[in-house]
Amino acid sequence: RRQTFNIESDSFQHRTVFMELTQRATPSGGRGCCRLAVDMALRKRPVANEGSREALRPSLRALDLTLIGVGASVGSGIFVIIGAAVQPTGPAVCLSFAIAAISSVFSALCYAELAARIPETGSVYLYAYVAFGEFVALVFGLNVMVDYHFGAALGILSCGSYLHSTLQGYFGEGVYVPDSRIFAAVIAVITTATLCVGVEQGMKKMNGVLVSVKVLIVVVIIAVGSLKMHTENLSPFLPYGFGPVASTSTTCCFAYIGFGTVANAAEECVNPRRDLPIAITASLAICSALYIAFALVLCGIVPFRNIDPAAPVVDAFGPKYANVPWVAVLVDWGAIIGLYTTLLSGLYSQARMYLAMSRDGLICKALSVVSPRFGTPVRSQLLCGLISVVLAVCFPVNKLVRFLNIGVLLSYTVVCAGVLVLRAENPTLTAVSSSVLTVASVLAAVVVELLSDISHTAASPVMMVVLCVLLFAICFVSCTALVCQKYRSPETFACPLCPAVPLFGIIINGYLLAQCHWEAWVRLAGTTLFILAIYVVRVRRALRQTSSTASHCEQLVEVVQ
Repeated sequence: RRQTFNIESDSFQHRTVFMELTQRATPSGGRGCCRLAVDMALRKRPVANEGSREALRPSLRALDLTLIGVGASVGSGIFVIIGAAVQPTGPAVCLSFAIAAISSVFSALCYAELAARIPETGSVYLYAYVAFGEFVALVFGLNVMVDYHFGAALGILSCGSYLHSTLQGYFGEGVYVPDSRIFAAVIAVITTATLCVGVEQGMKKMNGVLVSVKVLIVVVIIAVGSLKMHTENLSPFLPYGFGPVASTSTTCCFAYIGFGTVANAAEECVNPRRDLPIAITASLAICSALYIAFALVLCGIVPFRNIDPAAPVVDAFGPKYANVPWVAVLVDWGAIIGLYTTLLSGLYSQARMYLAMSRDGLICKALSVVSPRFGTPVRSQLLCGLISVVLAVCFPVNKLVRFLNIGVLLSYTVVCAGVLVLRAENPTLTAVSSSVLTVASVLAAVVVELLSDISHTAASPVMMVVLCVLLFAICFVSCTALVCQKYRSPETFACPLCPAVPLFGIIINGYLLAQCHWEAWVRLAGTTLFILAIYVVRVRRALRQTSSTASHCEQLVEVVQ
């Protein structure tokens, strides 16, 4: 202070500058406190922040990242979800997967741009912090973590159940097989230990081997099944029209969620600006090809009305149809491996999210420690493993499926809007317009859904139509405001056809959000209120620190004067 302001001098300029700093540091009553709180909530993280860039060891390349994305997306769902999706659509279920893939492309391209532009760990939390500010980042980051934690717990339980039933089938009733929850706890411990020992020795090698085996199993099933297909089973291709195909695509969208995990690996990537966009788009293309081919082969083997929703592949290759019994063994182990790789990628991504939040001081600083021996956030990884085990063993998470996925969909929306905000010359107007567009898209989709079933709706049809027209008008005005903005293209990978691609992503995600169960929205509201309460405590602590600093500044001003 003595060197900066030269307090022995009578310089009027020095005294004036110091008094101005004191006034800024001193909250003037309630208005000053509110202003400080708003400033804290809206303050943004700089895009370039290389201070901790070397903390995680970069060792992943494009192939490794692609396998991480495929491992996070293709789980046991490829053996189960098709059986449920084929009932309302028929052979056109492959079109549902194609539509879902196309709709996911918009979000994936936005993820690719932000991952290349901000090559640090943190994914949606980091992108929201850079584009929208601290509070928005905390809300969306923690809501995504809730989905991730319950999803990991469900994965652990499902993997344990599959392993228990498979071993029970091999050994019979005469041999003791541990309970599925014991298997679940052991799987969680093994997965956490694998991720703690390092990306090079743990995640990279194990995930690469298991994903390769899983993809090989799916390809073998597709190849064998293609020889058993009957083309007459594919006719009529659209037995119930195109409407069910479009609605079923919303369910199929959740089969393509791996690109968010790829974005979290940005800091451990050798060449993130080149490899991340390649891996995100390649993993989405591979997953969509596998799902579409698998669905087409399954419908060609079995008439879609006869497909067993619970075990479609085992039934299709049983003695009644294809009669290739050894495929059932592949399905069992393919499901176990698929669930395990999904769990491996999920826990990996969770630890990096906590690491990013801890680095920014929003959660416990202890979680920002990176092991000098392994080069991984061991404490964050252990915390994620502990939470998943506790949820899987102690809570009925299998009954909470309807609470999930809303956080993931919101993260996609934030990423699409983030591309527009970071490119726009007027980021504030762009942020407001994209927020209005998101809300209006969700409400418009809900109103359209109610209008399609107006006989079971208590509201007046005329009122619903007027509300629908009003919401569509708001969407149109918001889109027009966003299209009329001037956007700068980044020097790294750029999302093509901007702003059209991010806009389509926001609108499609809004429609998907409208399909979420009402319990998911209640969960979102409850979690957000809890986060708000925590943030209020953080703001009050900052106000006390500011008041203490201001009192010291006032004493020093007196000395200067």
